[in-house]
Amino acid sequence: MEKKRNYIRFFSQLKAQYSIKERMGRFEECTIMNVSRKGMGIKFHTDNTINPGSTIHVEIPIPSKSERMKVTGLLKWTGKEGNYIIGGVELTEELDEDRLSKLETVD
Repeated sequence: MEKKRNYIRFFSQLKAQYSIKERMGRFEECTIMNVSRKGMGIKFHTDNTINPGSTIHVEIPIPSKSERMKVTGLLKWTGKEGNYIIGGVELTEELDEDRLSKLETVD
């Protein structure tokens, strides 16, 4: 039987940056494809291998506030989509309604 999602996903095309804790590297470009209170789908703009189980730090610019929203999560799965790597991130801290609404308004 298919497991049902507890939270609604909002589809988006948010430009962001990510860093992988295990690599202790610099931030690289990514696009957030969808987001919910507990997770997000990300398109990584890289040719490098990204392994499930990695800790991901994501920074999303909020132009109307001149700030960045910072979230951390665990990469649960990865796959290929054309020249990109896509993945699913389970957030370590749920997004509350205020933080979710900021993401819905970003272009």
